[in-house]
Amino acid sequence: MKKIQRILAATDFSSRANRAVQRAVRLAVELGAELHLLHVLPTLPLEVFKHLMVDTPLETEQMLYDRTNLTLQKLAEALIKDGMAVKHHVAIGRAHVEINRYAEAHHIDLIVLGDQGENFVQELFLGTTMSKTLHKGQRPLLIVKQEPKDQYKCVLVPVDLSQPSRLALLMALKVAPKATTIQVLHVIMPFSEKMCFPIETVEYCRTRALTNAHRAVEEIIADCPLGDALVTVGIEHGYPPVVVRDKAQSLNTDLIVIGKRGETEPDRTLLGSIAQHVLYEAACDVLVMQGSNG
Repeated sequence: MKKIQRILAATDFSSRANRAVQRAVRLAVELGAELHLLHVLPTLPLEVFKHLMVDTPLETEQMLYDRTNLTLQKLAEALIKDGMAVKHHVAIGRAHVEINRYAEAHHIDLIVLGDQGENFVQELFLGTTMSKTLHKGQRPLLIVKQEPKDQYKCVLVPVDLSQPSRLALLMALKVAPKATTIQVLHVIMPFSEKMCFPIETVEYCRTRALTNAHRAVEEIIADCPLGDALVTVGIEHGYPPVVVRDKAQSLNTDLIVIGKRGETEPDRTLLGSIAQHVLYEAACDVLVMQGSNG
């Protein structure tokens, strides 16, 4: 199983971004990975400053860039003193575009962002750096919601038996090698009470679905190099986002790792995906595997 070698933490120097940087640092130390720090200067403020400073627009832009680069450099140097392998870069443009561009160019194995805490409905329709990075990118994305006080110990991996779900379990094993518990959870949508079939037929279908789900989840686990990890299986009926949220709460989960299958634009905008619901509703950190290549 290929290890995580390069971790990218994107920061705007806010408190939420600082949590993400600290988690990225912990992961880099634990996994022996190289840490990359990235800050993106938005184009619009730079254009405003250049118009305000008519006489020296280029000097103004360079001054802002240099000041930001110095701040990021100091952050990187503080980490290097602790033995970290750290690289830093300041980009100019739209945050999600530059984050994904940097991740692809430097073969980043994991992107780490801070939770931005926007309203869920607003987020579905307007989007932010977090959601746009997720929708447009192809790299695993970790959203940090909690203060990183310890290594990940209790991990929940919701699976829908797709390829991204298999990749999600592999990523959970990579990012939380010392987890005490990794639960693989599959949720079966409940059979409608309005189905016009005899009770015996409905019960047979439920039993068959449960048996097939257990077999499929066991196959996913069997395909993964578990090592010493304790992996358990949970099969439940219900609406997947609600079941995942409630299960995470009951287990006191500190990380959810979930695969995201590709959706059409209307589906993503109007309905969202299970991964997107989990991302915004879960209280713990959430790691989303991207598409088919994760």
